[in-house]
Amino acid sequence: MCRRHRPSREKLSFSFDSFLDVVTNVVGIIIKLILVTWVGARSYTAAMALLEEQASPAAALTKPTPKFTDDSLHADVQRNLNELEEARARLVGQLRKLEDVEQESQTAAKELNQLDSKRRQIDEERAVAATLLKDDDQKARLAHLSLDELRLRGKKLLEQIKEIEKLPAQNQVLRYHTPVSRTVRGDELFFECRGGKITFIDLQAFLHELQAAGDNVVEELRNRNKVERVTSQVGAFRLRYFYEKEGALGGSFRYGITGWRVETMSDARGETLDAALAANSDFRRVADAIDPNQTVVTFWVYPDSFELFRRLRDFLYEREVEVAGRPLPPRAPIAASRSGTKSRGQ
Repeated sequence: MCRRHRPSREKLSFSFDSFLDVVTNVVGIIIKLILVTWVGARSYTAAMALLEEQASPAAALTKPTPKFTDDSLHADVQRNLNELEEARARLVGQLRKLEDVEQESQTAAKELNQLDSKRRQIDEERAVAATLLKDDDQKARLAHLSLDELRLRGKKLLEQIKEIEKLPAQNQVLRYHTPVSRTVRGDELFFECRGGKITFIDLQAFLHELQAAGDNVVEELRNRNKVERVTSQVGAFRLRYFYEKEGALGGSFRYGITGWRVETMSDARGETLDAALAANSDFRRVADAIDPNQTVVTFWVYPDSFELFRRLRDFLYEREVEVAGRPLPPRAPIAASRSGTKSRGQ
């Protein structure tokens, strides 16, 4: 039997084209798989979202709505609210009590003022009663003096009278002016009598200063009707004075001093009666230079210095000096104005 020989196959040669074809096919397959996977994932996500949306209303219907009372802190919050309400109620009560206390305090203050007024009245009545009792006590002691004591006192008084009669007579003549006053004319000197002391008010020095400064007020008076000025201090005082328009004709006008007031600059001022009457005192230096025919002395007298005024008045009367007295209330200033009255001397 004869075998048939198969024809021999030729070897296949390697080709890059076929290799590239294989690689391209493999890459294409991989890309297709990626696309399929990506599309499937998107479809799955959308389906799951739709299922959740469909399931949420049902879950909302079935699940109970949560309440604030279910919170674990609800009890603490409620307790704090209750404590706050109690504190507010206590505060309202305290405020009402405070109002009651204030009303009681005002009532007590009024009653205290009334009691204080009554106490002062009682003290005044007690002082008057003590004075009366003192007088009565003195009268009672005099009434109980024995006859011998009265004789002894009378004898002593007679001896003192005899000794006084032996002394040479000392006559003091007081030349009181006729009690008829007249308006002061000529120069006038001012003294303050206050607190038992006499103080000279150098009005002439003030007048010299304000006359030197008088032209400075014209411009101010063009725009105003009244101007106020103050002098420098002279001694223990200074002078506050006032300028006013008197009338305007066209663009011109007249003006003048319509008033002045003496202001105190020092509380430590003045001389007592004995110091004032002593030689070389401030009062004597002024008084000794007075010309009785041309100068009048005006005393501004406060209630606590009338005795001082009378003694100094008598001293000036002996020198034939005309004296004018102007009494003042305790707190009134020494002042003058165009509408006021002039001093009247005796």
